[in-house]
This record gives sequence, structure tokens and C-alpha cells, in this order.
Amino acid sequence: MIVEQVLLGVLGVIASLYTFYVKKQHEKNPKYKAMCDLGPNASCTKVLTSKYGTGFGIVSTLFGKNSKLNASNGHLGIIFYTLQIFFGLIPIPLFTKLALCSSTLACLGSLYLAYILAFVLKDVCLVCIATYIINAGLLWSNYQNVY
Repeated sequence: MIVEQVLLGVLGVIASLYTFYVKKQHEKNPKYKAMCDLGPNASCTKVLTSKYGTGFGIVSTLFGKNSKLNASNGHLGIIFYTLQIFFGLIPIPLFTKLALCSSTLACLGSLYLAYILAFVLKDVCLVCIATYIINAGLLWSNYQNVY
């Protein structure tokens, strides 16, 4: 299970780095189209650059748009997945429990963002869906490590 956790963590870091890249390219050129932009209702660029792509669309309301806590979801993903890799490489009981707790929170965040994706933005984001699957895999792997 540790190998799965590390592999999923690496995939998550790659996906998060790609979201960061897409946002930066879009800032440079608003007409930028990412590889995952398949059509008008299947655009990860549209989703990632929406208000929900930063701070889950919640942090700016609570702390202001310029708050240090209002980080890009991609940045948060890089931190989360890096911690998952770290927790997977050091099988200490405290770390396995932290990994399970954090992956549970990540899945709750994924459910929230999936709802936003489907019912608010009415879009399909392949990178987003990939991260939801990675988060579910991490939750399963972490659960097996603890129990």
C-alpha cells in the first residue's frame, strides 16, 4: 500500500503542477487553450481560472481576495500530495493516521468541487476529475494502511 500511496502522490503532484501551469499560461495569454480543453463545456482552463480554482472559491469570501490564505488549489494540491508522499515513505503510526485524516479532508474537498464542477460551472475538467480519482485512491490506500 505504501507504493500505491507514493505513486498516487507523485501523480497528484504532476496534476497539480499542470493546473498551476495552465493558470499561469492563461494569465499571460487569455486566449490560451490547454491540452485538456476539449470544447465549450469541457474546458479545464475555464474551470481552473474560475473563482473556484483559488481557495476553493471560499477563502476570498472569508479572508479577502488578497489574503495569503487564498492560495491556488494547485498550490494546495502540491503541498497535500507532497505530504502524502512523505507520509507514505515514513511508515510511522502518527504519519499513517495523518495521511488518512488529510486524505479524508481531500475527498470531502473533491466532493465539494465535483458539485461545483457539475452544477455551478456545468463543465467537465479532465484534470479535476483525475485529482478526484487520485484522492479517492489515496483515501483507500491510507485506510488500508491504518486498518
